[in-house]
Amino acid sequence: MKNRAFTLFEVLIALGVFAVAVTGLALALQSAVDAALNARSRMLARTMIESRLATAMANPPLDGRREIDGRTNNGIHVLETFEQAEIRDTNNAILPGMWRLKVTAEPVRGGIKEIAEILVYRP
Repeated sequence: MKNRAFTLFEVLIALGVFAVAVTGLALALQSAVDAALNARSRMLARTMIESRLATAMANPPLDGRREIDGRTNNGIHVLETFEQAEIRDTNNAILPGMWRLKVTAEPVRGGIKEIAEILVYRP
């Protein structure tokens, strides 16, 4: 009569292969979650820049700088700067009334800083 049971060695090898496969799957899942959170953070920062840029165009920070803390702003730190731009015409003269509005958004927990700039005419 033949013995049809698995030996202890065969069971241990099968458990080892299973453990390696599960570990690889867990690492892949963690990587996918990190990528999704990073994409969400960048999308939120870009949306925040568009919103703050539109607001700052209508109501620029006349003292030159406005900061919004990330703890009260969905985890996005926003910095708006408003400074005179030195734009020159064809005669090399500075055009009066040209201002550079720059909005920077950076996630508080780290990530890629998003920046947008626009020129504004304010005589």
